[in-house]
Amino acid sequence: MKTIGIISLFIFLSFGFSSNETKVKITNKSEVTIKGKSNVNSFECKYDSDFIENDLNVQIVKSNSKIILGGARLAIKSKGFDCAHRMITKDFKSILKADDYPHIIIYVKEINTLKDNITAKLNVSIAGKDKDYIVPITYNQNTNNVKGQLRLDIKDFKLKSPKKLLGMVVVNDNVDINFNLFLQY
Repeated sequence: MKTIGIISLFIFLSFGFSSNETKVKITNKSEVTIKGKSNVNSFECKYDSDFIENDLNVQIVKSNSKIILGGARLAIKSKGFDCAHRMITKDFKSILKADDYPHIIIYVKEINTLKDNITAKLNVSIAGKDKDYIVPITYNQNTNNVKGQLRLDIKDFKLKSPKKLLGMVVVNDNVDINFNLFLQY
């Protein structure tokens, strides 16, 4: 999930460059959280930014209000999330099928800049299933900071939310992924 935010940051970094390839690093100041709800309570899982694995070499092609990206692929460790409660964290990793699919893969395909609206076109792969999204983002050029929120339905990835206490506690299928990424290039 953090991958989405990281990819978006890479896209924004490309705004300041005229070259065709840029090396981008997401710093450990970055934050990615996943928020969800059940019929009883809400939860928040944070990604440990120390799990970010490598720098990216991103190829950039600018066309009118679009920036098309190549190589903006980020692998996020499925087990890199902490939900501040051991059982919730265990259930969350189970939902992601973290043992079978150790990474969430995010591809940032393009960035669109129409007037004051900036969006990133992403492809997200969770548990072996892919889905495309268009995510509104904001970019602060002074701090190289990209922020955004992606709402997704876990059913889109053929995942099932857990039911606890004989089905009396049910987790909502919709989750919000919030990202606040700081980039270096």
